[in-house]
Amino acid sequence: MPQFPPQRFAFDDVVIDLAGRRLWRAGREQALEPKAFAVLALLAGAPGRAFTRDEILDAVWGHRHVTQSVLNRIMSLLRQALGEDAAHPRRLHTVHGIGYRFDLPVAAAGTEAEVPAPPGDDGAGTVPAAPAPSGGHRHRPAIAVIVMAVVLSMLAALAWLLPSGPWRTATDRPAAEVSLAVLPFEDLSRAGDQGYLADGLAEQILDQLAQAPALRVVGRTSSFSFKGRHETPRAIGRKLGVDHLLQGSVRREGDRLRVTAQLLRAADGRYLWSKTYARELRDVFAVQDEISRDVALALSVKLNVARFNRGQGGTTQVEVYERYLRWRGIVMAEHFDLEHDRERLRLAREMVAMDPQCVLCRDALAASLNAMAQELGGAQARQLRAEAQQVRAQIARIAPDSWMARRERANALWREGSRAEAIVLARQIAESGPPSKERVWDYVFMRYAMGHLDDTIALVEQARAVEPMALYLSRDLQYDYTAARRYADAESEYLRGRTLEGSQLEPDAVAFFRQLAGRRPGGIEELRGLHQRLLGKGRDFDTPFFAALGGALDDRAAMLALVRKALADPSYGGGSERAYVWTSVADALGDAGLAVATLRAGLEAQEGFAEGAMAPAAYVALWNAPYSDLRAHPDFKKLLVQTGVAGYWRQTGHWGDGCQPLGTQDFQCR
Repeated sequence: MPQFPPQRFAFDDVVIDLAGRRLWRAGREQALEPKAFAVLALLAGAPGRAFTRDEILDAVWGHRHVTQSVLNRIMSLLRQALGEDAAHPRRLHTVHGIGYRFDLPVAAAGTEAEVPAPPGDDGAGTVPAAPAPSGGHRHRPAIAVIVMAVVLSMLAALAWLLPSGPWRTATDRPAAEVSLAVLPFEDLSRAGDQGYLADGLAEQILDQLAQAPALRVVGRTSSFSFKGRHETPRAIGRKLGVDHLLQGSVRREGDRLRVTAQLLRAADGRYLWSKTYARELRDVFAVQDEISRDVALALSVKLNVARFNRGQGGTTQVEVYERYLRWRGIVMAEHFDLEHDRERLRLAREMVAMDPQCVLCRDALAASLNAMAQELGGAQARQLRAEAQQVRAQIARIAPDSWMARRERANALWREGSRAEAIVLARQIAESGPPSKERVWDYVFMRYAMGHLDDTIALVEQARAVEPMALYLSRDLQYDYTAARRYADAESEYLRGRTLEGSQLEPDAVAFFRQLAGRRPGGIEELRGLHQRLLGKGRDFDTPFFAALGGALDDRAAMLALVRKALADPSYGGGSERAYVWTSVADALGDAGLAVATLRAGLEAQEGFAEGAMAPAAYVALWNAPYSDLRAHPDFKKLLVQTGVAGYWRQTGHWGDGCQPLGTQDFQCR
């Protein structure tokens, strides 16, 4: 009798029900739209075979009149549902220049296995996996799907990346995962001037609790977005997707510290545990540890706490710790103006003077010096940057194995042109500890710089899952989706991001250029509205060029003439450092030749361009112009060669999205 393919398969924590068209991972059903499930069935049904994009579009959509961005979005959904990491896939692979391939575990393909019914299923018994036929040929059942959930990296960021705990794989998490948000602690001190201490205490407790593999902790940005907002525990739990909340208060009187912590059930606000800790200020580190342990015990999870101490590159001196909390509070509030930059520099200098062995303090000093250099410019900037380099050298000398020293080595390798080695080291740094933005974002930028757009999107989407309320992640995803020509996803994320707190300047800018290109709903009135929101806001949009653009939004030829004027007279356009605005306009209007000319003008203004040693962030300009045929333009190809991107592709064989080699000497992008 003929042997029919089984209708249900399981591998590790994944169960796929072909008949019911359902997918479970870690005991939870994963929502998949019909087209996504059809693509999964096609790829996994022929393991080891590389399907071209056209073959997939033909098989699933029935024709080829579907844009590549649709398939890119489907692949992103599949990776998320399967727990795949696009940067380091195990089963679902991108075959660059061709399409996609699904690799079936050999053991699963060639052995008899009992497959359990998925949770809540009322099916009878189990279904044995079909054995491999004799003759040595790999078995390819017509529709059989066997998949594996793999490592969830990032950040979770990045960054690139997030102020939560160290990374965990999907298989580290039990099916009944305990979830928690640590809300900002309230400052009850008489003078009301201990907010930095209350925030710092809550953040350190959050970081420690996030180390528990059985505990999912929402990141700082999302949890702290409820500061000062009087919402019910149920509303907060629903918005953050957690079952439990930790709230608390801090009261400081001189050197005395009184901390109260309370654990609540989000669904009904019921208190599950509460305790008050009355200590000396010098015992603040012990208080952090005790609260973290007590909360973990109340939630029945195992926790190994790690203090802000020498092992983490920090300090054991309370006075230094206080200053670090003040410094970090300014950063997390995104107060990046001259006054706050001066305050950060003062705090950082005091930290290093008080504790020269505090590596995090020296790292804060170097960052503060570079921030001041950015503000001041000229000779002062050169002096400040030189001092920052000296501080980095001191970190390498006193703590050569710290992640901060290794991060600088990665950036040095990048500047030397050893980009493959730099990316490998940056990835190791990102995976070696808590995924803070400082630790991870360099890796994210390096991947994006080399044109790996889908990989970057997957990483940042994982970060967003941890930090759903972080506007900076929403903003970056809007850039990333647009660069990958996933305009519908960019619009959806833009609308979601409008509900988040923070500056909407950059999201509005991305939406403006998308509107100008005709890639979002609405017409000329919506375009004018976005222009008005941007006009005069920030140095990029407070220029004669952008002001004049507002009077020509219904005249393509006039707008292109303004771009040419800015290219000929950079001062009119706000200087070459604003050239990305000119490029975005020319690209949105479909003039690839003009867009690549302005792109070159902007890149040539970047430090290190002539030497091929630009910082990773400067490379993003290469990929932020998706609307015209810029990437297929011969002059764009020259830029890829000159900046070392093409050399990296040939060295590693990992070509940027939409790019592929032509023989041994040439290549093309689209």
